Amino acid sequence: MDVRKAILNRWSARKYDRNRLLSIDEVKTLLDSARRAPSSYNDQPWHLILGLNFDETHGKILETLSPYNREWAKDAPMLAILVARVKYTFEDRINPARQLDCGTFWGFLNVQASEMGIMCRGMGGFSPDLAREIFEIPGEYEVLMAFACGYPKEDFNQKPRKSLEEFVFRGRFGEPFDMESGG
Repeated sequence: MDVRKAILNRWSARKYDRNRLLSIDEVKTLLDSARRAPSSYNDQPWHLILGLNFDETHGKILETLSPYNREWAKDAPMLAILVARVKYTFEDRINPARQLDCGTFWGFLNVQASEMGIMCRGMGGFSPDLAREIFEIPGEYEVLMAFACGYPKEDFNQKPRKSLEEFVFRGRFGEPFDMESGG
């Protein structure tokens, strides 16, 4: 599958086949692709707490989720919490791009997953404070999001996307860039 096809086939599943576990090789491929994301000064601020195939960490991550997310995410064989290092490693200065860098990491992971037939769903409905407590995440790290990955147990269900004219502007904010004529 080419990159464009992987992007077009990506969607956020909410029903996962709990009987279809992820192999270590599949997880390594996902994470190896994600770690190749660009980052400010190549500092790579991303870190993961990873629960795989219903292990103890998977159960602890479930505890951090909102009741609604816990209900469906329990069937996903991979749960993770994405954490960003707040400061650069090479100097005592806050990395203002850490969230963008981690978002790019998350995006690369999603495209690779889609290419493999695996779907992922990000979750803001979780407790960063509880995750910090359970996993003893130091204060110099920011707990960003939780996510689930696995083979979907539901049909393709990509939500409608905004048209390009709704968010690409020319001249001033809100003035659509004409995608037909290029002007």
